[in-house]
Amino acid sequence: MHLFSLSPWRLGLLATLGLAGPVLAQAQTQAGGALICEDATPPPGALQVGAVQALFRDCPRLGDVDFTGKADGHKYYSGVSFAPLKGPSLYGPADDGVVLKRGGLLATAKATAHPGQFPLLRGDRPFYIEAQVAISSNDRDNFPAVWLMPIEHNPRMEDVYEGDPKGFERWFELDIDEGGFGPGGHHTAISWSGIYPHYKKIQNPNPTSKEPLDRTQPNVFGVSYSPDTLSVRWWLNGRPVLEASHPYVPEIARRQNFYLIVSAQSHKNISDYTLTFMGVRAFAGEAARPARPPQPRGAP
Repeated sequence: MHLFSLSPWRLGLLATLGLAGPVLAQAQTQAGGALICEDATPPPGALQVGAVQALFRDCPRLGDVDFTGKADGHKYYSGVSFAPLKGPSLYGPADDGVVLKRGGLLATAKATAHPGQFPLLRGDRPFYIEAQVAISSNDRDNFPAVWLMPIEHNPRMEDVYEGDPKGFERWFELDIDEGGFGPGGHHTAISWSGIYPHYKKIQNPNPTSKEPLDRTQPNVFGVSYSPDTLSVRWWLNGRPVLEASHPYVPEIARRQNFYLIVSAQSHKNISDYTLTFMGVRAFAGEAARPARPPQPRGAP
């Protein structure tokens, strides 16, 4: 990461927001390879949206992973409600985190689409979340991903809302970063809608950075979200890199509740690689309107 890649325009914007100093300090810390899970200081992305309440901060360990997808008392699960569970053979320990082989996945919600140990990120409140990861090679076939999904998008179809046609789903997917799409980061805000299997989506244009990124180094991928303005801002190693707003950030986001997914995917299954998940932390601000907590149907 290059501190001088912050343009004068960006520094001016951050100075207006009162964030120029924190951004530079955070970038220096993260460029030095420090673990974010050991740092309780709210990062610039959290300050930018007023998300100063710490929700969770964790240094992942293999023992934190549940492979049944439904056990209580676990931080991470090896599957999601819309994909099969992954077996233990795809995971291993590391001194600084958990190793995922190609095909591995970790989520902070149960595969039954019920909350896990970590709280969900409520869409009626501003939030910021970041994850620290590194992969074993920069092969363009590698598809590491750090992303958010709403817990309402599940087999119970809790993303069907009153007034919409029967079976018509709406949900917001927020991809914090995905690899293999270009030389740099790839960041997308996607508004989905439709009746299965005929879903439609719209997403922000120009999501891929042309600035080369060495993914074999520990990188911190973050995103801030504001329900007031229906906007998101992506952060890489403590500096802002891209923004998006409505209609790519849909109104329905305010009614949904999000969990983190870290996955070691592949574009064409050519390259074998590993992903090391080193840390995560999340912050939230005050609700912009009366709280709308998740109401999952059925027992976990």
